Amino acid sequence: MGTPSKRTPRAGSPARARCRAAVSAGLALLALAACGTERVRPGTPPGTLTMCTNVPYEPFEFERNGTIVGFDVDLVALVAAELKQQLKVVNVEFDAIQDGDALTDGTCDLAAAGITITDERRKRLDFSTPYFEASQAVLVRRDSRLKKLKDAKGKVGVQRGTTGAEYARKQGLEAVEYDDSLQQLIGLQAGHVEALIQDRPVIALWLTKLKLGKELKLLESLETGEQYGIAVRKGNGVLLKTVDAVLERARKDGTYERLRDRWLGNLSSGQ
Repeated sequence: MGTPSKRTPRAGSPARARCRAAVSAGLALLALAACGTERVRPGTPPGTLTMCTNVPYEPFEFERNGTIVGFDVDLVALVAAELKQQLKVVNVEFDAIQDGDALTDGTCDLAAAGITITDERRKRLDFSTPYFEASQAVLVRRDSRLKKLKDAKGKVGVQRGTTGAEYARKQGLEAVEYDDSLQQLIGLQAGHVEALIQDRPVIALWLTKLKLGKELKLLESLETGEQYGIAVRKGNGVLLKTVDAVLERARKDGTYERLRDRWLGNLSSGQ
């Protein structure tokens, strides 16, 4: 996910009723979770490690029965256990994470939201060692005649503040920015955009678990060579050292592989 340049008017802030109507039946439960999520600054009790994330972004972070779960959440839970603290997960706009605002204003101690490590973001955030190899993919409707993204003449849906959005701008495409991945998917289904760019495991999940393969298809993968990292406030070396130590131990003792298989299964790696 990359750094946005000029911010366009938000394309995704529909009322809950409108959001329900726009989504196909297979996405109903996921849509209700996304449309109903509050984004408020939390109060943090003592002994709590607060993680900022952005949902829905299944399988990395998403709501299940009112609780945010996923691969990123389980990894950060290991950090909380190491610190002997309770983990609190807070849903915020992705821009507030990648801009560093959610960390500098004290909303959270660290952030994990499928955050691609970039040089631009390193100016505002400190990152853990990479924990996931990432790349992008392009999704279109099943009846699309598009052969390559570069040939797109219409609008392309992207998630605000992400490397997918940055990629679209660099390619000179007309990008429509959405606040989260679900609204982006709805935009494609409704015909508001010709294609969308999103992380590859997320698209793989839509096509398999949500069974949208009859309606949508993968157009192409974009091997962008990205890596995800857990972010902390600039200069918070103590917490960063703990995060790196926990990630290293998880890789050595098999915990990382177990969590990856639990949440990603056979999904293609990379976003």
